[in-house]
Amino acid sequence: MKLLQSFSESNSSKFIHWKDPLPTGKIIQSGEEGSGYFMADGKQVIDKFGDITPFSSGSVYYVDGNSGDDTNSGLSWEKPFKTLAYAFGVSHTDIARGSDRRARRNRIYIAGDRFIETLVAFPQKTDVIGVGSCDNFPRACIRGNHAPVNTAVGTRFYNVQFEPTTAADIITLTSATTGVEVHNCDFEASGALIAVSAIDVTGHTWFKSIGCTYSGAFTGPVIDIGAGAVDGMVIQGNTIQGGANDGIEVTGATTVTTGRMGLIADNYIQVATFVILDGNDNTFNIVRNRCISAGAETANAYEIDEGLAVDNVITYNDGTSVRVPIIPSS
Repeated sequence: MKLLQSFSESNSSKFIHWKDPLPTGKIIQSGEEGSGYFMADGKQVIDKFGDITPFSSGSVYYVDGNSGDDTNSGLSWEKPFKTLAYAFGVSHTDIARGSDRRARRNRIYIAGDRFIETLVAFPQKTDVIGVGSCDNFPRACIRGNHAPVNTAVGTRFYNVQFEPTTAADIITLTSATTGVEVHNCDFEASGALIAVSAIDVTGHTWFKSIGCTYSGAFTGPVIDIGAGAVDGMVIQGNTIQGGANDGIEVTGATTVTTGRMGLIADNYIQVATFVILDGNDNTFNIVRNRCISAGAETANAYEIDEGLAVDNVITYNDGTSVRVPIIPSS
């Protein structure tokens, strides 16, 4: 399998976004924020953060919210499941059915406008991949407020739009699950669709948000990091715009195992108050974020441990900016 050229080459005007389907056997390049490297078989992508998009070693399932049926086999677009909850349960059970499955990773492709579901169980070791479209958005949409309580490891969402149904957190993660990831997903809270936080994560290790967009007037921190372990947490390459409160906030006492610091890096954040509050727990490195706050200077715009930060820029409501850590004048 030959690794093709990267997104940085000179013919960038011909690049397409890597979220688009990859035709088998064709050379595809990519550009914009989600660009990366493509494998020649059209099945696998390494994005700009080094993450491999889904290449299954396990079972593959299909869900169509418009034409599916949960009595189908779910093994093709011709016989898709209808609901996410049912497909998630099937994949979760499949991974657990024997020693030949425990080290595998399943895939679930989802399409069908909006799935109106509140999910209380995520499928372990499964990639959930949005395809098709919803309204004018080039991805599947899940509308609901989700709080998985089952024991699950390593659920990853790709190219999915999340919307709330009630004025609460869209996704709530606890120590019941671990390693949940969202990649190139959109979280929307606009108009009548009001949410407190897009993601509320507490005691949940190895959480990742990579290349996602968070839009709308979230009434609480857009990403709320509660008390407990944050080992391996990565919040990188996201766009957060329009929050009526804080951007990324550590709201409880967090801990890490030595060498497993959390990372908040390369994000664009524009919110009403604090762009980043790291909790002063010495658990996060804060690197290369570009931020705009409607708050006034340090007291209302950011709280970052400068000893664990590199090259962050924050603009205040008066149009002035500061680099964090502050670089002394010569």
